[in-house]
Amino acid sequence: MGCRKNLTKLTLAERTAFVNAVVALKAAGGYQKYVDIHNNAGSHGHGGPAFLPWHREFIRRFELDLQAIDSSVNLPYWDWTVENLNIAGTDSLIWANDFLGGPGDPANNFLVTTGPFAAWGIRRNNFNKFQSPGGGGQITTLKAQLRYADFRGVESPHGGAHVWVGGDMGSVPTAVRDPTFFLLHCNVDRLWAEWTRDHTGQAGWVQYEPTSGGQQGHNLNDTMWPWNGTNVPVPVPPWNTTPENVHPVDLLDHRVVNFYDTIDPECAPKLKDRLPKELVKDRFPKEFKERSPKETGKDNLPKEGTKDRLPKELVKERFPKEIKEGGKERGPKELKDIREGPQKRVFEVDPKISERIDPERFQDIDPGVFISPELRPDLSGAAFGFDRDIGSEIDELRRRLDDLGG
Repeated sequence: MGCRKNLTKLTLAERTAFVNAVVALKAAGGYQKYVDIHNNAGSHGHGGPAFLPWHREFIRRFELDLQAIDSSVNLPYWDWTVENLNIAGTDSLIWANDFLGGPGDPANNFLVTTGPFAAWGIRRNNFNKFQSPGGGGQITTLKAQLRYADFRGVESPHGGAHVWVGGDMGSVPTAVRDPTFFLLHCNVDRLWAEWTRDHTGQAGWVQYEPTSGGQQGHNLNDTMWPWNGTNVPVPVPPWNTTPENVHPVDLLDHRVVNFYDTIDPECAPKLKDRLPKELVKDRFPKEFKERSPKETGKDNLPKEGTKDRLPKELVKERFPKEIKEGGKERGPKELKDIREGPQKRVFEVDPKISERIDPERFQDIDPGVFISPELRPDLSGAAFGFDRDIGSEIDELRRRLDDLGG
């Protein structure tokens, strides 16, 4: 399964693929059957509890036909409660010439004369493409309801969007002639999916009703026309000769059909897809990038050690000259002896300073320790846990000795 996205989030390639698949389906004669089915659905798919599951199955079949043409295509949805404009606000993303085309032309019998479907003879109102039908407040109220019987009132604002677009979209028998129909109903389906997600497990929540006793085709376990092969409301069209048992209960979970970008983690963009390509390209040093996952395990790191993986300019002055012997860097053991052992002095006192030192004050000092305890700077409150800076301690000692000598 794929991911159904807000039309405003489609890439240019995704917009083009969707439009091309719809045009190809129309040219192959596969589009008209959806117009005919919806024309005959009447009260079976509208005005009752099955409104939501019936249309979920209906648009799923349409999506599958598009995917048979181009497997990358998923139905986008139109959130009609907001204006769908580009970032600059200079054009509509839904009514653009590369997508669904613009409003109807009042000078030309309200025909759509722009966009890829201009040759279809579609009619629309001459609406302001920078506005929207609205209805967000009503939808928010409906989504807060716990009973399905109340939430399915979303059919009302959905109807308002149909009438706002107008023309073919303004009437049940002709609505599907305009591809806008499928984007509108994809959004209705998303709202139902979000309502289910938001209330699952809450006390008093009724996921679907009625279980029985309602109009034929609207009860939880009824089969739905035209997929069930019955003559209700009209004989089965010739394109569906093999009956299928499709029930409302089969369609309560949207994930049996597809995923939505506002609900499902499967639709979340992967980290690498959110980063600029130039950052992803050189994310890892060459020596790591060329290794396989197995080779980069903790037991398979480069044998030469950390210092050989660092830039040379950092390694060059890694150790102070004072702790080098004969131009050779000392190893860990020798360094430990220098830090901890009392046997060898590393530094000597400046003779000019030593002349001013009172010998009696330092007679009990360990000969292996250069700085008198009372003269050592207190580093216990340092902001960071770095090793002691010996050079700074020497400078501090010299200042204190100068003060004592003065």
